[in-house]
Amino acid sequence: MSRGRLPLALASVLALVAAVHVAVGRTGPGVGEFVAWLGSLLGLGGVDPLDGYVLADIRTPRVLVAAFGGAALAVAGAVMQATFRNPLASPDIVGTAAGAAFGATLAILLRVADLGVAVTPIAALLGATLVTGLVFALAGSHGRFSVANLLLAGIALNTLFGALTAFAVTLRFDNYTASSRILLWLMGGLDARTWEHAGITMIGFALFSALVWPRVRELDLLTLRDDSAHSLGVDAPRARRLLVWYACGLTATTVANSGGIAFVGLVVPHLARLMVGPAHALLLPTSALLGAVLMVGSDLGCRLAPAQWNLRLGVVTAVAGAPYFLFLLARQRRGAAL
Repeated sequence: MSRGRLPLALASVLALVAAVHVAVGRTGPGVGEFVAWLGSLLGLGGVDPLDGYVLADIRTPRVLVAAFGGAALAVAGAVMQATFRNPLASPDIVGTAAGAAFGATLAILLRVADLGVAVTPIAALLGATLVTGLVFALAGSHGRFSVANLLLAGIALNTLFGALTAFAVTLRFDNYTASSRILLWLMGGLDARTWEHAGITMIGFALFSALVWPRVRELDLLTLRDDSAHSLGVDAPRARRLLVWYACGLTATTVANSGGIAFVGLVVPHLARLMVGPAHALLLPTSALLGAVLMVGSDLGCRLAPAQWNLRLGVVTAVAGAPYFLFLLARQRRGAAL
């Protein structure tokens, strides 16, 4: 298969996996009800109201959060790896995910999360924006910043806000309901996702992807040295600052609705680069589709696993991602031995 046709193939796989995600479950509506529901949307018949509610308002928002969230994390990872010229860069490297976790934790602890389903995502977004802004403020000097300063500030605030989140959890160990809600959120999961969650994730992906897309040439040039990029007409520090903000926006709007999701933004751009090469005009859409397939497939595994396992999405993506880096390590060692 040619590289140019790969995104189309991935889009077909995504549509299939998403349809299975909506149609199949341990209990409730099955494939027959799913087909009847699709027919009812086209005016070709009816469907049981309860089955229609489960398919339209429980399963569909969940699969949309998974698809657009996986795509957003993968694109954010590709952007981060290009701007930092580091294949091990990930979307949470500048503290965005840690800020989101802290914001969501405070919302749950202070019980404002009980006011509505959108409160926790909004609190997570505010926390992510706060921490990302602090990282840029600490790393910047006269409106500019170095990659090293950004990484140091990101690591420092990642550690600080991770510790604050852990401390907040320990304060409520006596409250099983609150502490368990926080821990489940931190492990990642798409339980009880609604159209509000889906809307935030979809809008975030559409907005920040639209901002990234016109800068694919800059992403290609940022993989070079800054002086080389400058000689080709790119203001590398300015471009890097904007692109990192866009990547943080993609990360924040996803993590705010999914909790902690490991490895998607780190592994998927690697896989996409092996498939289509380093040119971002093809790498970004391939990463987005591959990230969506991975996230939807992983969440489908969570839904179909025995209920007593209480399997979390972040656990599944971590288990799926870690072996890939062990494979890279083994390949690197074989290369060194040769």
